[in-house]
Amino acid sequence: MTDTSTILRDTLEIAAADERFAVRFYDRLFAEHPELAPMFTRNSRGAQQKMFVQKLTAIVDSITEPAVMQEQTTSIGRTHRDYGVTPEMYEWVGAALLTTLRESMPEQWADEAERAWTEAYSRIASMILGR
Repeated sequence: MTDTSTILRDTLEIAAADERFAVRFYDRLFAEHPELAPMFTRNSRGAQQKMFVQKLTAIVDSITEPAVMQEQTTSIGRTHRDYGVTPEMYEWVGAALLTTLRESMPEQWADEAERAWTEAYSRIASMILGR
């Protein structure tokens, strides 16, 4: 059995190799929750997509380093609070992220990846929310 951090890194690397990964993520998120789109006007769409992949990669890379991960999530939490992000919105983002990851690699995605991402996202969201 592969450890969780390896699964997360490997699957994110596959998904993010497709330059449309972040585009598909935001398209899905805004299609399902159009009320979120106005929260993403500070940066250009392309810049936002790059920041999303970079931040997600940084968090996944820090998953085995609790102090670094805490620093990452605390920073995100502060910024997101300033933008008016609510706890419910993290559920929406998590659902869109998992679906986009799953669809990005249908042949490589397995139950092990589903579990790893579900558990990791839950942990990350809780840390961002300060729980």
